[in-house]
Amino acid sequence: MNLVFALRSLRDGWTRALLSALGITVGAAAIALLVSIALGVRDDVESQVRDLGVNVLVVIPGRIDNGTFNPNMGGMSYLEDADATALARVPGVVRAEPFTFLGGYVKAGAKVAQGPLLTACTPGWFAMRPVVMREGRTFGTGEGDVTVLGSLAADALFPKASAIGKRVTINRRKYTVVGVTQDKKQEGSLLSFGSLQNLVYVPYDRLRAIQPDIQTDRIMIQARPDAEPKALIKRCDAVLQRRLDRAQFQVLTQEDLLGLVYKLTGILTWLLTGLTSIALFVGGVGIMAVMLMSVNERAKEIGVRKAVGARGRDVFAQFLMEALLLSTFGGLMGLLLTVGVDAALDAFTPIHPKMTPGVIALSLLTSLGVGGVFGVIPAMKAARKDPVAALRSE
Repeated sequence: MNLVFALRSLRDGWTRALLSALGITVGAAAIALLVSIALGVRDDVESQVRDLGVNVLVVIPGRIDNGTFNPNMGGMSYLEDADATALARVPGVVRAEPFTFLGGYVKAGAKVAQGPLLTACTPGWFAMRPVVMREGRTFGTGEGDVTVLGSLAADALFPKASAIGKRVTINRRKYTVVGVTQDKKQEGSLLSFGSLQNLVYVPYDRLRAIQPDIQTDRIMIQARPDAEPKALIKRCDAVLQRRLDRAQFQVLTQEDLLGLVYKLTGILTWLLTGLTSIALFVGGVGIMAVMLMSVNERAKEIGVRKAVGARGRDVFAQFLMEALLLSTFGGLMGLLLTVGVDAALDAFTPIHPKMTPGVIALSLLTSLGVGGVFGVIPAMKAARKDPVAALRSE
């Protein structure tokens, strides 16, 4: 019965109800939208990590224990070519290849590729992580100044022509393009401009001959399919600790990398939820203000209900239900708005939001909670009204 009274009241004052629910709509949409984007980005990063290939371990020049980065991760590396050679002899390792990140640019004539990741690798990297070639080939051992472009970089430099055989400039040195990799899925990725697709490869050995002082930023290890990861990591650790301190390196599996990704995106998700909850708080205050005014305006209605036998808890339940219905309606409208915005982002941008049952539940439950909290004060005020005084007020 109290629900019926609440619905009738909202129907009679539908304009006021719609306006008071608008704040909840904005807050719920903000939470659902930002969290769905965060989940989409997490999936994007996960696909990049899994794209490293099967049974691949990564040696990094520092430690990320407890989810924290060593400053050397982005700077000086203690790793050397000799470490990769030693790791290649570890039982259970198929190959171990040095990998280096290069700063700088790649251009062809006046055109400059935007944001490619310049890397130096050995031919073994292509055996470890098979790539789909759009055209041409990868480079082999002993080749000179040749390069393999990712499809994004190739399209930026040679939009209407084949890149094979063309000359490009990488950090003031001329290279001949021998291949272009292809990956349609990651070309539509938010992270494609920093992914394993938008890469420019040059031969590691050739670069080492030109610049003997270049550092080894990573060592990529391909493990045998039957090798037990934890035991293999212990053997690799033992080999590296012959020359390095434990704080100067760490051997990571894909699961380790993904665990860090999940932890960081989890923190980001809760941070976004907390920030966007401010909008819900404002919406809740709006509901409370409107309902407090409604209590005064509907004093005669409250007095009549109590005069015919309604108890204070019945009036309390009615007004609280009105607040809950308003917040639920606002939450549902916010979700509908989010679905539309997510669809537009997915269709017209590299962002691919992920709307999950968890996102829907979070948005609705948060909206419902806000309505319940901010509906208590107006409901208590209505329930405490004296029926005689309420009838005399109008």
